[in-house]
Amino acid sequence: MKQIKKSIMIMLCLFIAGLGWWRPEASAAAAGPDKALYIAVGDSVTSGYGLESFSNGDIKNRTSPDNFVTRLGKQLDIKTVNFGVEGIDSAALLKSISKPVTKEQKEAVEQIRKASLITLSVGGNNIFIPFLNAVNDRVGSGKNIFNADALDIQTAILGLLFDSDGLNKLKNNILKGAEIFTGNESLHTQGDFAAIIGTVKTLNPDAEIVVQTIYNPFGFIMPDTVEKAIKSMNAEIIKGSDNGKNYRVADVYSAFAKAGEGVKLINADTGKSFDPHPNKKGHEVIYTLVAYAAGNKLPYNFKSNVKNGKAAFAITAGELKVTVAPSKGYKLPQTAYLTIGKNAKLTLTLKNGAAAVPVAAINGDMTVTAVCQK
Repeated sequence: MKQIKKSIMIMLCLFIAGLGWWRPEASAAAAGPDKALYIAVGDSVTSGYGLESFSNGDIKNRTSPDNFVTRLGKQLDIKTVNFGVEGIDSAALLKSISKPVTKEQKEAVEQIRKASLITLSVGGNNIFIPFLNAVNDRVGSGKNIFNADALDIQTAILGLLFDSDGLNKLKNNILKGAEIFTGNESLHTQGDFAAIIGTVKTLNPDAEIVVQTIYNPFGFIMPDTVEKAIKSMNAEIIKGSDNGKNYRVADVYSAFAKAGEGVKLINADTGKSFDPHPNKKGHEVIYTLVAYAAGNKLPYNFKSNVKNGKAAFAITAGELKVTVAPSKGYKLPQTAYLTIGKNAKLTLTLKNGAAAVPVAAINGDMTVTAVCQK
């Protein structure tokens, strides 16, 4: 029952808006030439939905100081434009940049042509929209997940889970949404994601591109189907990067999955709303991942305070991997200490000189302290 209640909380306010482009807003980051222009393209993760309000297209969300886009632009000290659109799926995004019609779409394409850095978040709505539609169909006449009460939502979800025909239809729609994103190798069909990357690279072959993997807020409802779909989409993202040669990957999925018990990364986790979008802490994690992917370095200082040796780090699979290497003639220590910011201090048990901590634990400058003995 606790799992069902948590699922209901997550699903209640899944935010799906129209698929048109909203007018973008430049951040307060210092303006510069076209060679120093950061363009953020994507869905409501990029737009920062829920950071400042739960309103469609709220400029305050896009320019929020907590939005990962705003933070990255400020950290890089370059002009930044946020083209995030609530509710946009891969098909709508592809159409918007490959066949722009509106003034906003054409502006987005022109900005993409000029950008030095482009970040992309897309694909989640390929899965979430079918679920939203299935729940809305069951909450009763004149109601939807935005105005129905918790009992209505619970009844709708339970009814869906025990309706084999309806559930099978939903599963098929979710898997279909994933296939639209990934394509079908056996049928020799290209997915939207590959087409989006191809279009962006045609518009701007020189820009650095960072793509986010898709996190899973639906851990307690249809885990097999939803997780299977998300993993197939993330596999497509990772494969297409060609080990960073084609574009870089910010592995949001792994970082959220490994954040640890009690770490609240989405709005629903706080208990103040039922929304599955990233909260301030979630955006902080995304910021760390995207900043590292874009420049191969953390947006925080890293200091090695290892006696008779040195420490280094790397971010991989949603974790910060710390390694300690002894100077010649000295042994690996069994323990090291990681200080984060002014207060947090973690004890690291080293295995072959290495230990890992969740990216979600990182929120400030770091110092690794250890002693390598003879």
